[in-house]
Amino acid sequence: GEAWSLDDGESINDDDLLQRREDFGPGCKGPDVPHGVGVLTAGVDIQADRFEVEVVGWGLGEESWSIDYFSIYGDPSVDPKSGGSIWKELDRALSQTYKNPDGLELKIAAACIDTGFQALNAYAFIKPRQKRRVWGVKGRANRSKLWPRSPTRRNKGRIDLYIIGVDVAKESIYARLRKTEPGPGYCHFPEDRDPDYFQQLTAERLKTRFHRGFKVRYWELPSGKRNEALDLRVYALAALHGWKSNRNTIE
Repeated sequence: GEAWSLDDGESINDDDLLQRREDFGPGCKGPDVPHGVGVLTAGVDIQADRFEVEVVGWGLGEESWSIDYFSIYGDPSVDPKSGGSIWKELDRALSQTYKNPDGLELKIAAACIDTGFQALNAYAFIKPRQKRRVWGVKGRANRSKLWPRSPTRRNKGRIDLYIIGVDVAKESIYARLRKTEPGPGYCHFPEDRDPDYFQQLTAERLKTRFHRGFKVRYWELPSGKRNEALDLRVYALAALHGWKSNRNTIE
């Protein structure tokens, strides 16, 4: 017989990240931001009964701090134009400010909302807020860039829809999660973040298969696993790159 091995793929140990939680310091209780954060972005995922939201703070070299992570419960199938309460709550969440220890207030500079579910309602919510850099996105595999050069308007909402490279984003995020010393690319997490968050953040595995003699790398979510936290970090990172594409710099 031929020898064989089971390829479990490249992964991250969620327990290692759990042990790395930290106190962001005096003046940073709740959703406030620590020193080092220069800009805030947000990722939003639409689920059947709620929105999942993460607010991420970014510093020099894209060092990051997970500032806030929360759910907004309600019915996203209600038209935002009719005053659906869940959409009002989302607007309030994306409009709030966060203080650093010196009392400086930071707004969310850009946000990406996944429009793969309840797309028409997502478009209706996003369209009047695009000038606030609330962007609609859809993820695609096998794209060379995280943030596209230009959006597409080929959608029923006629919004600027950005097709983002999820493979590129996830590889970048996993590389950052492997960093063990604070500095460029390092990811900070607050001490009150629960184990489920880290399990979701590290749920997917980067695997390799052969197609017509060539190696193809792809991401796989094991059966029974949830990955909302990873998706939200992809959207928050995409929002940062979209913000940077407008000639903004953290420096």
